[in-house]
Amino acid sequence: MQGSGLAIGASQGAMLRAAALLLHLLRRLVDLTLILLLGVMVVAVLAQVAGRYLLNFSIGGATELATFAQIWMVLLGAGYAMRARLHVSIDTLVARLPPLAARLLMLPVAALCLWFLYVVFEGGMLLIEIGAIQTSAALQISMQVPYIALPVSAAYLALELALAFGATILGQAPAADLGERAD
Repeated sequence: MQGSGLAIGASQGAMLRAAALLLHLLRRLVDLTLILLLGVMVVAVLAQVAGRYLLNFSIGGATELATFAQIWMVLLGAGYAMRARLHVSIDTLVARLPPLAARLLMLPVAALCLWFLYVVFEGGMLLIEIGAIQTSAALQISMQVPYIALPVSAAYLALELALAFGATILGQAPAADLGERAD
């Protein structure tokens, strides 16, 4: 009997390590994507400015590319901000509550946030369907490219939100610091 308990514990430990590794890889992928998107945006804007003022020629695709990169960067950046606890929050009430009551208050708050992200995800999926028959004006790419940012970022933000609120609800993080930056 005792040997089987050790085997279950070891397999759960291995699963937790695998999940932690996947989370770490996903976060690094998001970090690199955000850096790449910022670079694309800067280069596209600089190309547009150089084209207008040095060559007296507007590069329409550069503006659209910068816009699409910004859309992706802002939406993915919301998940990054949740991870780093950079979102604005009003925690006056939570800070005055006893720890257990504050943690219990986080349950409906987390549920409402996750519901909102579900609505964003579903709306993004509908936009992807519409985007399949549309192309962008300058780059002539499928509008699915910018629209897919909604469900992808909503899913990533939901993951980061669940981790942040989950730690608070389980008592592993104080309830009143959701708006403060984690070190």
